[in-house]
Amino acid sequence: MKKITLIFAAALMFAACGGNKAKDANNDADSVSFEQSQVEAKVMMELDSLAEVYNNLGSITNITQEGKIVLSDEEKKVKPTYLINPKDADNLSLLSQKYRAISMLDVDRQVAQLYDMDVDAYKAALIKLSADINDTSIDPEKEMTTDRLKAIYVAMKDAGRVNFFWEASAAAFLEQLFIISQNTEKFLPAFTDQTASDFTYHVALLKIALDELGAYDKNIKKLAEILAPLNELNAISVAQFKEQLAAIKPEIEKAREKLLE
Repeated sequence: MKKITLIFAAALMFAACGGNKAKDANNDADSVSFEQSQVEAKVMMELDSLAEVYNNLGSITNITQEGKIVLSDEEKKVKPTYLINPKDADNLSLLSQKYRAISMLDVDRQVAQLYDMDVDAYKAALIKLSADINDTSIDPEKEMTTDRLKAIYVAMKDAGRVNFFWEASAAAFLEQLFIISQNTEKFLPAFTDQTASDFTYHVALLKIALDELGAYDKNIKKLAEILAPLNELNAISVAQFKEQLAAIKPEIEKAREKLLE
């Protein structure tokens, strides 16, 4: 009930302040670059509220860091083949791509560590990308905690980069979802019904935030379209989560392939 109530409340806020925002920002949102100053005050307040709730939710990186997933020596011998190649980051040119890549590589690094894989290439790619985006709030050497996520949101908002916060968040979430879908037998046992519900609640929050910003940012509008298949996720138990993941696994894989295009 709490989950439904929060979604309903957020939807009401969206309806109340969404109105004519696209016209206020620009008659053709796809034709201009993102300008945070154009975002209406009420819309920004809603994004602040969404970020507060979003940043309090758990993720697969929390689970790996807290030791809830433990691999045997035999399991560690079978290395995952689905992680991103850090060298792919060398071909990225847009800030949008680089913020997304940082999030995805950071998630993959955590998984690689589970398997005792060499993560030096991940670290090098993250350091390079962090230097490229010139964002002091992003430090790949620091552990991602709830408090740090909140601080990053504030810093990026102050720097006029709130759009990139949501792009990076969406990329991290999709990468987490992709990894879970590749090995549900290993990752899902670390979930409780509550964490599964919280995890899928990310989808509702992301949808609202991306829909809000899509009127101001063509990249985010496209990102919202890429993530549309995830709207099918609304599980409130581990059993439902597993069933829904199996149903949309192909769509998750396709969406993930498009994130760095």
